[in-house]
Parts: sequence; structure tokens; C-alpha cells
Amino acid sequence: MKRSFHLTTLFNIPVEINYTWFIILGLVVYSLARGYFPYTDPDLDQFSHWLMAVISALLLFASLLAHEFSHSLVAMHNKLSIKGITLFVFGGVAHMENEPQSPGIEFKMAAAGPAMSFFLALVFFALSLACYNLGLPHFALSITQYLMILNIAVGLFNLIPGFPLDGGRILRAALWHYLRDIRKATAIASGFGKGFAFFLMGFGLFNLLSGALIAGIWLIFIGFFVMEAADASYRQLVMKRFISGTKIGDYITKDVIVIPAEMRIGRMIDEYFLRYRHHSFPVVRDDQILGILTLHDIKLVPRDNWLETTARDIMKPLRQDMVIGPQADAMEALAKLAANQVGRLLVIERDKLLGIISHKDIMRLFEIRSEIEG
Repeated sequence: MKRSFHLTTLFNIPVEINYTWFIILGLVVYSLARGYFPYTDPDLDQFSHWLMAVISALLLFASLLAHEFSHSLVAMHNKLSIKGITLFVFGGVAHMENEPQSPGIEFKMAAAGPAMSFFLALVFFALSLACYNLGLPHFALSITQYLMILNIAVGLFNLIPGFPLDGGRILRAALWHYLRDIRKATAIASGFGKGFAFFLMGFGLFNLLSGALIAGIWLIFIGFFVMEAADASYRQLVMKRFISGTKIGDYITKDVIVIPAEMRIGRMIDEYFLRYRHHSFPVVRDDQILGILTLHDIKLVPRDNWLETTARDIMKPLRQDMVIGPQADAMEALAKLAANQVGRLLVIERDKLLGIISHKDIMRLFEIRSEIEG
């Protein structure tokens, strides 16, 4: 199941919204409507507070999107490809195909985000002054002041020197420039990120014990996220070092077992899934590859229909993200495996199936390479 849906495309960059984004949207709207705006504008009715909350929340996330776009546009200016931007429960993330090639580019990209947040804070400060001086209704002043404060907070939070926050990336750029070693720089910056994560979780626990239940849970949640992101960023860099440039053709599983397109579920369970104990198989008809059938696809079919349902009826039709060539880089294969939600890639050359490579195969390659070269 796809976890995000396409919202729009700006500057040739696709923007997606992850379904978790609606969690934080709901929490922000609720907290503003029930807590913040009743305090700033007590004379207004409840409907007005909810309307102000919705407007403010949407403008806040527009600000976060502008923050991410600033990273992306600087990256594109420096010849780095951006696959897209995703808004999710903690804000947003820009997906780069490659890491920056120099500390200078890393610094400019990282600094662009907080710079945009502080610029937006100035814009909302100017709007607040305009609302006050022009005698506009107080609710407009409340909204612009809230957005000014939040953009300052976003900018300051992102400047914390813990990877993968923007401040951590700025720190990594400085260490990279000084040490001339991106791996060491990333390790140190990730260490700061983990330290900040432990601080957040500790402060969250303090809030829990003090009775601030919601604040405590969120701080612990954010702490776990920052720690996992710091770990994942470092692992990705190390993995790239050990397997980048490795062609997958020599590491594929050959003599691939395929399922005939017209075979029915009842037979394929016994003759393929139970016999070979794989979770997925290519589906073919007359030596033509039609798609991939997974165990999950079969589980979606009621048992009463197994005798008349064929592999072709329920398979995943062949897509570009399920196919790769033997000369492809292992990192490219890993990116495709993460995107296709199948866990395997068909290695095809000139319409001929040469073999299969799985996520497990590439991780095993990484483990062996890291043991040999580490």
C-alpha cells in the first residue's frame, strides 16, 4: 500500500503528503482551536477559533514546505538531483539522489532551510506590524504572530548541531572540511544527533513525570525519530562507501524459478511456495515476463476462490521499478528495492531474464564487504 499521495509539482519537484502528516495536522489544529486562540482572542466564538486554527496550520505547513524547497533549490543549483519532497508527521524531507560532493555545497544546502524559516518569520513580523498599525481585526494579528513565533522556533530547532538536522549538516560540513573525511565527519555529527535525541527523550520523561502527558509523549517520540534518523543517515553513508560502484550482475541469483501465468493458486501453493519457500516468483507466459506474484497477493484472495484464480489474475504487473540491468550499481538496486515494495528485482538484459536480486542479497554483500574492507 502506498504511504503517500501526490499533491503537486513545483519547480519540477514532485510534492507528496505522507498519511502520517494528517496526525500532526489534526494535533496542531486541535491545540490551536482549544488552547491558543481562545487565550489570544477570548471574545470570538468557538467556530472562529477552529477556522483560525485551520488557516494557521495550513500556513505553518506551507512554511515548512518553503523550508524544504529552499534546500532543494540550492541542491539543484549545485547540480544535485531532487527526486521529490514529502510532508510527513515531523514536517518534511527533500529526497536527494546523491549526497553533496563538497563541504561547501553541504553547508549552503543546510543553511538554506533555517535562512528561509527566519526570512518567513520576518515576513510574518512585518504582517503583524501592518495588522496592528492598520487597525485590522485582532484575529489577523494573532495568526501572523503565531506564524512568526513558529518559524523562529523551526529555524532555531533546525540549527541544533545534531545530524540529520540542518545544524548537524552544517557541523558535518565544517568537520568534513577540517578532517577531509566525510565518514568521520558524519560519525561525529551523528553522535551529536544521538546526544540531542537522548536529551529530548529525557526531557520528555521529565514532562511525563511532571504531569505534562502530551508534551512528554511528543518529546520522547521526536527523540526516537532523531536518533533513528541519525543512525540511518550514517548507515547509508557507510553502505554507499562499501557497495557503491559494485555491479549487481555478479551477485544475482540465476536459474530463476518462474510460475506459468495460467497456473491456479491451489497448485502453486504446493508446487512453488511450499516447495521452494520463496515469498515471490516471476510470472511468465510463452517466455514473456508478465509480472511478479507474492505470497501477500495470494493471501488477499479468499480460499474459496483459489481453484479458479490464476497467477495472472492476482500478480503485480511488470513495472519499471521491478526491473534492473546487470550493469546497474548496487545503490541503484537498493533504491529501486525500497521503492517497489516487492523486495526483489528482476535482472533483465535484452528482454532475457538473467536472474533475481533481493534486498537480503545486497545487505549480505554489504556485510561481507564491510568485514573485508572495514
